[in-house]
Amino acid sequence: MQLRFADFEEYASAVAGVEGSMRVIGPGKGEWSLDAVDAGDLVAMLGQDGAPVLFQGMSRPGRYFAYVSLPGSDTAMQGQASGDDRLAWYAPATEVHGFSRRISRFLAVDMDAAAVVQRARETAGLVEEHIQRTHPVVVGRDAIAALVAPILRAIAISQADSRVFEAAPVRRAFSAQVIHSLLGCLATEDPGAPRRLRGRPPVPRNEIIRRSLDHIDKAIRGEAAIGDLALRARTSQRSLNRAFDEVFGISPRQYYLLERMHVIRRALRAAQPGDTVTSICMHFGVWDVGRFAGMYRRTFGLHPSVELAAALNARPTTQPLPG
Repeated sequence: MQLRFADFEEYASAVAGVEGSMRVIGPGKGEWSLDAVDAGDLVAMLGQDGAPVLFQGMSRPGRYFAYVSLPGSDTAMQGQASGDDRLAWYAPATEVHGFSRRISRFLAVDMDAAAVVQRARETAGLVEEHIQRTHPVVVGRDAIAALVAPILRAIAISQADSRVFEAAPVRRAFSAQVIHSLLGCLATEDPGAPRRLRGRPPVPRNEIIRRSLDHIDKAIRGEAAIGDLALRARTSQRSLNRAFDEVFGISPRQYYLLERMHVIRRALRAAQPGDTVTSICMHFGVWDVGRFAGMYRRTFGLHPSVELAAALNARPTTQPLPG
């Protein structure tokens, strides 16, 4: 299955295994693309982000999820920089945070939990805590290359002839091979490898992010003051800044401005006759519309007035009934 997207929101929704929101954080000239192989027990995906992004969401209940950053990318997942010697492993229904600083490519595998548990019982050295723990798995370049190669090959075969993976034996064999390779990585990961780059325990950091995002949503709606963010997150400003830098690669203030820009983008696209850029911006507390317009154009590649005009022109017009 080959999918190409003009819009990053449609692209994010198409990624199997996770549910969440993506935010563009800079201009992009790449294509939003997703090539996938559905093999029953798993869906293997090759994705390309069309711009630098940040992502927040959850892995789906009843599904395990694995993420591998491909060479040339500049991404971080769960507060740790991705590399060609590691993968990110997610248990079902756990938080997923990440960001990229440039147009990046990745492999992702969405897996049925029952199939993973069954295979884990057959893998020497694995116990329940291995597969239930969301963490970076550091195993070395050779192990990651051995995992990546068959997935890329399967995607190429599927692109050439999608009927190949309609055969049940092919689907079973591919699913078993990929799940076995992933579980092998979990069983042989280096126990002495650093789990994190900056040492903050993951649970407190996730709580800081969760409280902060809730408060930012309220601030954008005018129900809270953004200046109270550290207080509402129940942490120091320094710890707040570190948490956002680790998870999203930007400061809390930058995140707030970015999120507000995306909210205004949705409002422009849903505009009604009589709405103006100024009225919509002011509704969300933006008073310097000229400066905001420049930020908007640098992020999305067009002026907000063009976004508004396109939305209004796309609205159906009603014709008066003949008298």
